[in-house]
Amino acid sequence: MAERKTLGRKTVSSAPEPRSCAQLLVEWFRTHARALPWREGDYDPYKVLVSEFMLQQTQVSTVIPYFRRWMSRWPDLESLASADEAEALKLWEGLGYYSRCRNLLKAARGMSKAGYACPPASVEELRACPGIGEYTAGAIVSIGYGLPVPAVDGNVERVISRLFGFEGLSGSTALRHNVTDVVSAMLKQLRSLPGKGATPRDFNQALMDLGATVCTPSRGGVPFCGECPWIECCLAHKNGREAELPLPRQRAPISQDDAWGLLAISPCQRELLLHRRPDEGLWASMWEIPWFIRKENFWKDFDAWCTALNMEIQLDRNDLKEVGSATFSFTTHRVRSQVVVCNVESVPSGEVWCFYPFDELDNLSMPAPSRKFLSCFNQNFIFCDKYK
Repeated sequence: MAERKTLGRKTVSSAPEPRSCAQLLVEWFRTHARALPWREGDYDPYKVLVSEFMLQQTQVSTVIPYFRRWMSRWPDLESLASADEAEALKLWEGLGYYSRCRNLLKAARGMSKAGYACPPASVEELRACPGIGEYTAGAIVSIGYGLPVPAVDGNVERVISRLFGFEGLSGSTALRHNVTDVVSAMLKQLRSLPGKGATPRDFNQALMDLGATVCTPSRGGVPFCGECPWIECCLAHKNGREAELPLPRQRAPISQDDAWGLLAISPCQRELLLHRRPDEGLWASMWEIPWFIRKENFWKDFDAWCTALNMEIQLDRNDLKEVGSATFSFTTHRVRSQVVVCNVESVPSGEVWCFYPFDELDNLSMPAPSRKFLSCFNQNFIFCDKYK
């Protein structure tokens, strides 16, 4: 075994052997596979499609109840292709990153229009669909159809980086290529493994499960190396670098903003003023409770907001009430908001503003900040009695 000395410590540099690593991983998976609803039955490619969209940037424990409700409502590709977008967004509410929901609908409609009853078993055709990248396409064809295609996400990248001691930056193109090459080599070894049932489906899912449950990120702790089937061949473990690899990317700084959340009540006191967001970008096309940056007092900030947007909203300046505070996050922003209630005297004309009945708000898909503003309102029973 080739060795080199670094700071008085032996550093192991011999690469693990793909075939033996593949065998150890598949054996581990047969005992430790997670019981997940999209793995039930015969691995329906449609279930894999839905689960992979939901799992993007979202934890498994959060996704499971959403997945079950989704499958109860739209159990196959055909039913989803004819789904109403507003209803789908409402069922998605709370998962965040709503563009995933819209892309899932677009993908289903495109597949159905092309004559497919379930997602195609082709990486190229899947990649042509909105929201389906290299990883998602690989996951669908390998898990849904058992084809020997790599499916490299953040978990897999971390596991393989540690196993082989790769020095690349997390998420970099160079590291992703190295990891994909290794996974491809391991997939080629599956047919030569002893026993039966060593499939690409099991192997790719084993990599995902190992990264999610054992070879975890080092932030806030260390990986559970004692439970890993690769402990004897992992270069990062042998060299004491489990917490270092893959090398972290420099993260964008997090900004801290203050804001006002405005619950503007109609003259009849039965409706709430909502604003429709742009068709592109964050919370695209959703109706929200308006909010704006807080710098001084409410009225100065409100006037500055109206001026910046070149609009006129007339509020009753004698009837402003604070009903609580709420915090929320998006991209690299953390926002602390004060929530206020005020009567409206006049609002801008146009399609981006409307009054919505209080008793119908539960049926409307709204961004998470708006739900938090409503929660502040609903917890103040005096105002609930007055305005409902």
